[in-house]
Amino acid sequence: MYIILIIVGFIAGFFSGSVGFGGGMILLPVITYFYGVTIAVPVSTIAQLLSNLSRAGFGFKDIHWKEVGLFLILAAPLTALGAYGFVIVPKQLMTRILCFFLIFFSIMKLVGRMELPRSKSTVLIGGGITGLTNGLLGISGPISSAVFMTFGLSPVAYIASEATAASVMHIIKTFMYGKMNLMDEHIFLNGVFIGIAMMAGNFFALKFIRHVNKKRYQKVVAGVMILVSLWLMVTI
Repeated sequence: MYIILIIVGFIAGFFSGSVGFGGGMILLPVITYFYGVTIAVPVSTIAQLLSNLSRAGFGFKDIHWKEVGLFLILAAPLTALGAYGFVIVPKQLMTRILCFFLIFFSIMKLVGRMELPRSKSTVLIGGGITGLTNGLLGISGPISSAVFMTFGLSPVAYIASEATAASVMHIIKTFMYGKMNLMDEHIFLNGVFIGIAMMAGNFFALKFIRHVNKKRYQKVVAGVMILVSLWLMVTI
């Protein structure tokens, strides 16, 4: 089991380090298989916290702090609210609804018929939806990625800025899950164990994306969003 989790953690780290999201969507079905979803989400939260902190650290000089701060205005409090609802939400149904909308958005983006407006409203509303979804389901990377892509950042700046915002949300979730007795030493250590493997994947991914064409990269991100959404819909 632990060998599988190390391998999956590394793959998830490389994946999320390359496109800015997807780590949780890869991890969650695998951890759920071994532990069940109630334990899987807190374990995944710790692992993703370490992964996002490493991505933010690797690209620290490229972080756009103003955009991160604006995004967190609603994302932070709604993450806490979503974490409270985690114990009562029908997770499979909500996850599949989320994936449906992500697939629709990605297809429209690939064919050039949907672009989120570059405005403060987009960032605030997108941050709020991200935070609530993150707290409820433990996955929200594609939503926050769609918002951060509206800034037209370079691949490294996009990865590092989104990871900084995600780190704050995961810290809030960790605190909330602890308050609700959903986090214990066993869950924490399993999350750290997987998170270290993800950090290794992040390191290699961020070396890779520094030389990627920005426009082509954004199309790849949209395509990957479709694939991981389909994967999550059939495995969760």
